Amino acid sequence: MKRFRVELIAATPNPQQCVYAGMHQDYSEGFVWADRAEWPDETRAGEICVKRLLSGERGHYGPLEHAQIVLNVGWFPHSVMQQARTHRVGVSFDVQCLGANTEVTFVKTSGALHRIAIADLFDRWTYGEQAIRQRNLRGRKGEKPGSYRRDCRTRLKSMKLRVLNEATGFFETSHIKDVTHSGIQPVYRLTMEDGRTLDCTTNHRLLTPDGWKTMGDALSLSTRSDHSVISFRRTTRLLANGNVAVGTGVYRDKAWLQEQINHGANVAAMAQQAGCSITTIRAWARRLQLNLPSAQSRFKIGSQPWNHNPTAIYRQKKWLQKQLKAGLYVDSIAERANCSVEAIKKWVYHCGLNLNRRAPGFQPGMVPWNQGGGGYQLQLSEPARQLRRSNSKLFARRGPASNFWKGGVSSDRDLIAAWTRQIAPEVHRLFNYTCQNCGLRGCNQQLHAHHLVPIYANPSLGREINNLVTLCQPCHTSIHQNNQEAAFAEAFQPQQLQKDWPTKPVPYGRRLRAHPLTVVNVEYLGQQPTYDLEVEEPWHNFVANGLVVHNSMRYTGDRIIRAANDEVELEEVFYLRPIGDYNDRKGKKYVYTSAERSIDLELCRAAASRYRDLLAAGFAEEHARGILPFDYRQHFVVSFSLRAFLHFMDLRAKLDAQLEIRELCDLMWPHLVNWAPQFAEWYEKSRLHKARLAP
Repeated sequence: MKRFRVELIAATPNPQQCVYAGMHQDYSEGFVWADRAEWPDETRAGEICVKRLLSGERGHYGPLEHAQIVLNVGWFPHSVMQQARTHRVGVSFDVQCLGANTEVTFVKTSGALHRIAIADLFDRWTYGEQAIRQRNLRGRKGEKPGSYRRDCRTRLKSMKLRVLNEATGFFETSHIKDVTHSGIQPVYRLTMEDGRTLDCTTNHRLLTPDGWKTMGDALSLSTRSDHSVISFRRTTRLLANGNVAVGTGVYRDKAWLQEQINHGANVAAMAQQAGCSITTIRAWARRLQLNLPSAQSRFKIGSQPWNHNPTAIYRQKKWLQKQLKAGLYVDSIAERANCSVEAIKKWVYHCGLNLNRRAPGFQPGMVPWNQGGGGYQLQLSEPARQLRRSNSKLFARRGPASNFWKGGVSSDRDLIAAWTRQIAPEVHRLFNYTCQNCGLRGCNQQLHAHHLVPIYANPSLGREINNLVTLCQPCHTSIHQNNQEAAFAEAFQPQQLQKDWPTKPVPYGRRLRAHPLTVVNVEYLGQQPTYDLEVEEPWHNFVANGLVVHNSMRYTGDRIIRAANDEVELEEVFYLRPIGDYNDRKGKKYVYTSAERSIDLELCRAAASRYRDLLAAGFAEEHARGILPFDYRQHFVVSFSLRAFLHFMDLRAKLDAQLEIRELCDLMWPHLVNWAPQFAEWYEKSRLHKARLAP
């Protein structure tokens, strides 16, 4: 423990006078600052505050929030930092931070996105649901009548947080471990080329095409003493989310789309060149605020619909009144006006009239006309069925003429699937509507057409009807999910088997991947409350306002590599308890011997060597860090209000607290004595080591 260190960075001058001023203003009608010359000195102010605020335990502790102290903590194990953050009130750690309005992206089970402001997320995490319920009776556990908030931390932990798999570049989901309030810090707003913004501190890590960098380093940010921006690198690009990994992706490039528009290319040509749909081109043109040529729009400006007829008889109110008075219904009126039923409905409502309503067609007690008929079916002969099929090929609008045409981007696999669905009735007729796996016929399950030789094994057999067989839906699903295609085909028709089938591919689905955006502006927003998340392994990042940002888990730096290379002492990097006698949480005694400590040191050495080798092999830092012991040493900056300092001492200076965090409290205590001696004297006599919640 000889390496542990706590040093003072800054503190509010005359903190006891500061608390006195806050207390005095609370009970004074005058302007306290005007009486500054008459204030008691620092020592006397401390004595008065202790007597009036603390000794009597009056519960008015707000003035203690005004005095602040900032400490630099060094060489403590990571577990101490985690504990210090768990139960703090008004404590701020110098970790990367985001502004209060920053929205964190979650993914619902349906695939839809759910965004929560990080300040709101912290409020729910710490205090419970914002929905307040009113109690009129005492609760089961003795809760008093009144308003209260529901705990929702378990539900927040189960929500799917969007994170980036840095190995593949695709987005996945993870879960929250903790939400932290990081105090009031200087906050800057980054504006991206597509208009999205991110409020963060200069030390927050952002993902660039060249890896993780702090915001200040990534932008080469230069600021004045008042934190206002002097300059920044205007070519900096940060990775954002939101693009489906299809096509070449050039449709996301604003310069490329502008070039196509300038050359007069139509939307269909752009879609074909980019390997995407016409709808995608239009969507990205809107997102990038580009105007496609008016000739490419679905309906030219100034044009009239093909059926526009301002003198149509159904537009005349008197005529409509006459028809309605005659007792006609909407379909009869539409037939007389030679228009659609919807047109009549629209103009009746437009004229302030009411349609005549028919009595319900089916009254209670009536018997359906088709009851017991056995369902519907087309009574077609085989020649009529074939003629119907051939006519559908002749007259159905296909390709660019179809209403569903999206630019010809369907893959050959999709076309084979569509052909299979069309030919499925013929396949089922050949197999007498019987599942060829379980033998059920005429069951309630939907029948599927299954390829004996899968398409991934031999695409040339994809459109062969002799390669299709009827299966019920459960059998079809089971065969594909359990990879039993080869076994089923061999048992069914071994002469058609292809012995050297390739490995079955794993579908990617509609996975999103990150893409870079350029920072176009940076502005200083002032001192604001800041927050951060801690995310579960293995990817310590999340999506904030559409940009990929790092979470509060810190990198361990180059010290690990230097320790592995014997350039620094191993215990300079990793913490192990001294040899001695200890107790577990239940009071059971045990001995930590020299032999056991040597074994643990060798494990730390092996972990450091493995960490070094993984980084040399190109692994991401957060991936390699996963194999390190939890208690690597860490430096951090922590700030307290005077009230939060006393609260922290109550929680962590108690005699049964963890050894290392008690040592932290012991090293922090002299700074409180030097800073606010009268408060420290009262606390030492009345509360130190007594585990009472401080004011």
